[in-house]
Amino acid sequence: MTGRRETICAGREQRAGARAAPGRERSVVVGVQRVMTVSTPAETVLGYLADHGHSEIWDPTVRSSTRSDGGGPVAVGAAWHTVSVWGGRESELDHTLRELTAGRVVFVGENPTVTATEEIVVEPAEGGGSVVSFHARVRLKGLLKLAAPFLRREFERHGDELERTLPPVLERLQGPAPAPPP
Repeated sequence: MTGRRETICAGREQRAGARAAPGRERSVVVGVQRVMTVSTPAETVLGYLADHGHSEIWDPTVRSSTRSDGGGPVAVGAAWHTVSVWGGRESELDHTLRELTAGRVVFVGENPTVTATEEIVVEPAEGGGSVVSFHARVRLKGLLKLAAPFLRREFERHGDELERTLPPVLERLQGPAPAPPP
């Protein structure tokens, strides 16, 4: 396992050169990024990670992630209802697969207090295996923006736990990605 480690906290997000609209405050974003190397082929890793239902196996914050769109193939537009625990508090988000390419998967999860974006990039590693870059950004809404400075430690902890839990799961994968959980 190798990698780049980054925790984003209480950053104010705005497009370069853009001004905030009058009366609108810029978004408050917290997040985490981790880069890991595993021996499993990139195609297998990406196929597995494209099914958000598997996140309850490898993401230590996810308690359940259940397909909510009636099932079918995992493709752009597929949706899951996810229950997570952050700082001892349960949170529910509705995740949608927004992008799926040969090397990238993007999920966006929303509820009234946050919009969470998970971007996972999987590239072949030199000599075999793959490099997995996991980048989660959470845009805080309403009064939750005030908690941003206190969330840094929680996001660092999540990134550290993810580095411990995700690689062993990916190392156990063999051949094509397993079927999604029922």
